[in-house]
Amino acid sequence: MDIGFGIWQILILAIIAVLAIFPVVAIIDIFKGRFKGNYDRLIWIAVVLLLNPLGTLLYFLIGKDRKVVENETQIKSQDL
Repeated sequence: MDIGFGIWQILILAIIAVLAIFPVVAIIDIFKGRFKGNYDRLIWIAVVLLLNPLGTLLYFLIGKDRKVVENETQIKSQDL
């Protein structure tokens, strides 16, 4: 009787882990960021949750470019 994991079980567990971790990372990034539109944050959360894993992939490819980027001089002046 073999109780050990085979390569297929490890591969399936890795895929499940990736499908569970990436949406969480995307949602945390959405909450931390500032977006240009008023409803962009809400729309991206819905896309990530409802269209997983495609929604998560879309957010990392398209959504991160839609965030407001702060100027480096503003960031440095806030640190001082």
